Amino acid sequence: MKKTILLGAILLAGVVSAFPFRTSCGTVVNVTQTEGYTMEQITNFLQFVNYNECGTKPKGITLYIH
Repeated sequence: MKKTILLGAILLAGVVSAFPFRTSCGTVVNVTQTEGYTMEQITNFLQFVNYNECGTKPKGITLYIH
């Protein structure tokens, strides 16, 4: 029983850390590699993702925290 609860908690933590990101050209990318990042690091990472997907650097990125 303890193993099941622990596994469920680990899986839930993995799901919570993933989020969709809509690039400036409309592509939606599922971002999962930001655990432990600061907000500035996440913003820089998302700018990099946007550049890779669209070939442009966005003017700004707005992050919403729930």
